[in-house]
Amino acid sequence: MNNQRNKRIHLLITAVVIFLVPIIAGYLMSVFSKHNVEDVRAKIEDYLYNKYGEEFVVDRIGTRTSSGQKYYEARIYPKSIIGTNKAGDSYYYASASTDKLSFGRLGGVGDSYSYVNRNMDMEEYLLPEVKKTFGERVLLKVDVKHEVTTDGSWWAGYKSASLEQMDNKIKNDPEHNRMLLELYIYIFDRIDNKTEKEERRQEIFEYVQYLKKEGLFKYLELGVIFIDERVLAPSYREFDREIFLSDKVAEVVEGERVYLPPIELRRRMSKELQKEIDKMSEEQILNSMYRIRKGGLKDLNKYNMQYIALVYSLGMLEERYSSSITEEDKKNHYDSLKNIILEKPYNYIYIN
Repeated sequence: MNNQRNKRIHLLITAVVIFLVPIIAGYLMSVFSKHNVEDVRAKIEDYLYNKYGEEFVVDRIGTRTSSGQKYYEARIYPKSIIGTNKAGDSYYYASASTDKLSFGRLGGVGDSYSYVNRNMDMEEYLLPEVKKTFGERVLLKVDVKHEVTTDGSWWAGYKSASLEQMDNKIKNDPEHNRMLLELYIYIFDRIDNKTEKEERRQEIFEYVQYLKKEGLFKYLELGVIFIDERVLAPSYREFDREIFLSDKVAEVVEGERVYLPPIELRRRMSKELQKEIDKMSEEQILNSMYRIRKGGLKDLNKYNMQYIALVYSLGMLEERYSSSITEEDKKNHYDSLKNIILEKPYNYIYIN
């Protein structure tokens, strides 16, 4: 009897242990695998300083899960942009992450700021010639991609830390490295007449030839966008809100049906903003332009874009728009002014 009772007690103890061990182990794992947010921040900050040679703000730290692996992700941006027009602009922000390992350990750090860094390097390189060609009222939006391949059958993105590093890799091994350039030039100066339009077409043509000489044409998507400078007037934001809230009216523009704000509002907006622009100095106009966030440049296109010219190299068409390539595209090397087409969107709202 005693033996049977002892066996039952032993079995009961064994069952309790089996039941409790996972719970205790899970509790201990949760305790020892917890990470201090400041430890995560410090690890990412050290990594970024060693990689880019400057201090970064690391904030909005949170946890994510991908393929069953938990990791920490944070928003990052250089401390150097604090207090400048770049602050608060998503164009200059990136992310960094580190795996969340057991027993309080953190994995290696990865980041996406290399893309931002390359874009800024390219912008700095291109801006002098852009201003020389189109004038001072310009903002650039650049997207540079460095791609690598093993045998040419497929290409993958590569996180080169800077434009210089990417250039060196391409020069040393052009068969396995390439650069794709997407460049959008925003010009805050409307075109007033046909003569000026032809002058602007000539400028665009000359700039394309410059990009060819610089070896930047092979994989190129270029957009030159003329934005009505009245967006730089002090009252533009008020009118923009009024436009947003207004009931749109159907109109036919060059045979196309579009929905635009009421004509009375458009006339009043055009007239009042023009008065404000006429009173502004060139310095005030440029200061207003520089306050525009690049992350929001595309938002200006809907109603404020007066003209646009798009240039695609055959290489870029083959990579991104292969299904829409025409025979004319294959012959177009942009070696003639006739290849530069300035189109006027149907939803440009200003009434001169």
